Amino acid sequence: MKKPLVFIMLCASAFIGVSMVHSQEAGVAKLSYGPNLWIDVHLLFQMQYTNTYSWESGIEQESDGAWKSDFAPRRMRVMFNGQVAPNVTFFVESDIAGTLEQYYMFLQDAYVNYKIADELQIAFGMILLPFMHHNRESAVSLLGVDYNTAAVKMSEHVVWRDYGVEARGLLAGGMVDYRIGLFDGIERDAGGKGTDDDINPNGLPRIVGRVQINLMEPETGFFYSGNYLGKKKIVSFGAGIDYMKDAVYDGAKNEVNDYFAWTVDATVDYPIDSNMVVAFQAGYVKYSWSPTLGVEDAYSYYAQAGFLWNGTWQPVLRYEATVEDVGGKDDSTAYLHVGLNYFISGHNANIKIDFRYPTGEYESIDKKQSDFPDEKKFTLQAQIFI
Repeated sequence: MKKPLVFIMLCASAFIGVSMVHSQEAGVAKLSYGPNLWIDVHLLFQMQYTNTYSWESGIEQESDGAWKSDFAPRRMRVMFNGQVAPNVTFFVESDIAGTLEQYYMFLQDAYVNYKIADELQIAFGMILLPFMHHNRESAVSLLGVDYNTAAVKMSEHVVWRDYGVEARGLLAGGMVDYRIGLFDGIERDAGGKGTDDDINPNGLPRIVGRVQINLMEPETGFFYSGNYLGKKKIVSFGAGIDYMKDAVYDGAKNEVNDYFAWTVDATVDYPIDSNMVVAFQAGYVKYSWSPTLGVEDAYSYYAQAGFLWNGTWQPVLRYEATVEDVGGKDDSTAYLHVGLNYFISGHNANIKIDFRYPTGEYESIDKKQSDFPDEKKFTLQAQIFI
């Protein structure tokens, strides 16, 4: 058995043992070492079966693909959050990825949070960037089986995260939620050759921020939720920016360009009555010289909706798309998702299914079919969270 798996099993065993001795809050063990000194341990495990219709390397556009099935963990995370002094808290999260033959563990989130007041909190560390509602949501409580990754194409270090400092707070009685930070971004390679040392030559930080207007209840946590299951009344509208100076080299014009992206989004998560909850999200992002996409101009958008019945069944419909300007032609990656969530015990134990169908159009004549993203895909996921 690989060492990371042993580590997870030991953490889970320790968690269960401690929870039998110490007090519990919502099923989570909390170890207290004195006033303002405590730690929580959590485990998130998502196991997936997927069946994907895709192409082998080098196959031309007119060739047929084939179905490929796979069992693999989507996320195996151990989380620690705690308090070390009055108004000083922390969060550290690890994840495990890899193949059946070899797994490796890596840092997913790690920050220290200083709460000065509800109006101002400051966090230092590896932070999930404060750009849009969707990318700041916890993986524990997504509406669909996963994020709309075909639509959210932010420049990234580790899946929409970056090292830096963030200020956030709630103003006007919780009506205004602001989050803004300075981050590493793409750093100059002083020892590089050619264009490497032209990227961000002055070492300027990346600027990312968003403002959200809450018409109902505020979202007070560091992470948003994509699916409150009727526990909150959310009606909000937000806007965000992501900017890096001298981030992308354009070989055709022999110049370095600034990266800039902006977004607007809307979130509704509202219980109609004790048995019915409507959840809806939509967002639009405009990119200029995104290092992730590598093109001068692109935009993306997504919309998703779910209807929770009796706290148990939730059909979900999602659409996500990115449109890139490649040589004056639009290449689009777009998918329609139809899914169903079954909640055994809320986000602590559930099963989700999702069928993805491609609707994008590819016009670049120099592309092979194997360059396209995977097409039809069926996903079955089981989740536990403690």
